[in-house]
Amino acid sequence: MRLVPKILGQSLGLLALSALCAFAVNAARPDGLPLAQAAKSEPAPSAVQLAPAGGEIALKDAAMLFLSGRAVFLDARSQYEFELGHIQGAINLPVRSFASDFQDIKSRLAGKDAVIAYCDGPECPLSHALAKHLIEAGVKNVYVLVNGWTLWQAEKLPVAKGRAAQSAPATQAAASQTAKAVAAKPGAAKPKGQEKLCTDCTN
Repeated sequence: MRLVPKILGQSLGLLALSALCAFAVNAARPDGLPLAQAAKSEPAPSAVQLAPAGGEIALKDAAMLFLSGRAVFLDARSQYEFELGHIQGAINLPVRSFASDFQDIKSRLAGKDAVIAYCDGPECPLSHALAKHLIEAGVKNVYVLVNGWTLWQAEKLPVAKGRAAQSAPATQAAASQTAKAVAAKPGAAKPKGQEKLCTDCTN
């Protein structure tokens, strides 16, 4: 009978040692599993690494930045198109009215890691034109989400309608599974049959 406590003690010791080794290996791995999450009301920081020079941004990266609250989205299309539908929390800043409207929204760009301009259609030039205006106005970390509105809808990411931009953080928790699924894809293909160009692209 003396062997039973000894065997139990050795078994528990082996289990403790195995668990300790597993925790150490998991902590050392760059792709280790999160073992505990602090209770926070705000989303966890995004792992997206941004190019300091700006440029175009992939949909999966834009979705993760949306989820983490690190980006502000600027809709370069007309107010009419914006009211029909836009990325949740986006600010409407049509290229044709940039000079008069920029000062009104400038303060809302502060503190963000990325300012993402988008329009609709793979050939729509408005987002690039808006990005150029922003850079010339001194805005840092400006990126372009090409064909942004079409791709965003195709992946069923959070959208809104109407004139006033809605606050993105309120719906980010509900959208997290969709955004993570997009981020897991190696690349989002352009949806077939959805190559609509924006009506304001000639400006």
